[in-house]
Amino acid sequence: MTAVLAADLLHASVAKAVSLLVNHIEAPAAEEVPIWDAGGRVLAADVKSPISVPPFRRSAMDGYAVRWSAVSGASPEAPVRLDIIGEVRSGDRSEQTFQGEESYGAVRIFTGAPVPDGYDCIIIQEMAPVSKSVRGKPCIRVDRPPARGQHIAERGEDIPEGLTVLYRGTAIRAKEIAILASLGVHAIPVYRKPVIAVIPIGDELILPGEPLARGGIYDANGFMVGARLLELGAVPLQRSPVPDSLLAIQAEMRRALAEADAVITIGGVSVGDYDYVRRAAEETGAKPLFTKVLMRPGTPTSAYAADGKVMICLSGNPSACFTGLELLVRSAVLKASGRTEYGAEWLDGRLSDAVMKPCPYSRFARAFAYRDNREWVVEPLHHDKSGNVAAFARANALVCIPAGGGGAASGQEVRFLTIGKS
Repeated sequence: MTAVLAADLLHASVAKAVSLLVNHIEAPAAEEVPIWDAGGRVLAADVKSPISVPPFRRSAMDGYAVRWSAVSGASPEAPVRLDIIGEVRSGDRSEQTFQGEESYGAVRIFTGAPVPDGYDCIIIQEMAPVSKSVRGKPCIRVDRPPARGQHIAERGEDIPEGLTVLYRGTAIRAKEIAILASLGVHAIPVYRKPVIAVIPIGDELILPGEPLARGGIYDANGFMVGARLLELGAVPLQRSPVPDSLLAIQAEMRRALAEADAVITIGGVSVGDYDYVRRAAEETGAKPLFTKVLMRPGTPTSAYAADGKVMICLSGNPSACFTGLELLVRSAVLKASGRTEYGAEWLDGRLSDAVMKPCPYSRFARAFAYRDNREWVVEPLHHDKSGNVAAFARANALVCIPAGGGGAASGQEVRFLTIGKS
């Protein structure tokens, strides 16, 4: 009775399997890198602004800086004319004050230029025609009062000094690089990328570029997994296909566990005469976290813990492999990369066509999701058999068909996961 209960504990729902995996992922080490090498990495510490942005009062438009008190009474019937008393360009480092008897003149100014002290609004050049004053000097005519502070970006208006602008666990992309560069930050602490070995298993597998022998197929799964790991911020160690041999699989697992932070095997996880993965994993000393996931495709998906590392064993059918990759591996890799938000984001939609496939477990079918007015419509893809790869071309989602019953009817509300996100 005890053995039966122990075996049952190795069967996990998708949510439980994800929880078991992420709880066995150790916190990654941190390192400092220059920001031009930080794209795709994950912040290992909060970033506070060392300066105010902008660091000075600056003009948001090309035009003329004026004192509001000098033009507040302007109207078409009684326009105000101001002599142009100087110019300030972007990058101007001089300390022109424009004080004294000419303090009520207009200062020609350009976008990004520092606004002189005491000047509190900008009149855009289109609204300030230039002419000659009675003294023969260039002047502008103002026939309507601007708002005080118009077209001026105050110091710290964008980012005050000391504000936390980015948080630990944030994935760094172009917009985060822009923020860091605008603060003058040239290097940041990031988490080390996890190195993950990818081991395709099967006598039939042939590497692309090699002659296709009788009975052979090209290894698509290994390359798919490796490419997805790159998208998720990991470093894949791509192995050549391993034959269906207990000793060969066990030897490759040992090498991979010694060289990588985690291991993914593909194929050989079922109960056939030549499915050796489970036995090979246990003979390396790995302890099973789960040996079956209550989902289809990919029910035989399993995972093991060994020497503080995780080994995830995916099914060899392309659809099943991909399902395990998106539902289980994605969260584990994001956690190993240092991300603080690594859970899947499920959305609600309406099924456009029936999926009449009763199943004791939740079925995850490749689908195409699109917006129709305010709701999501989820179109299950035809010919979505577990061994087919053509459905990947149009798929942008995995739709969950509830367990039991007769599948799901057209128009039924379903949950779906967008795929390919990192």
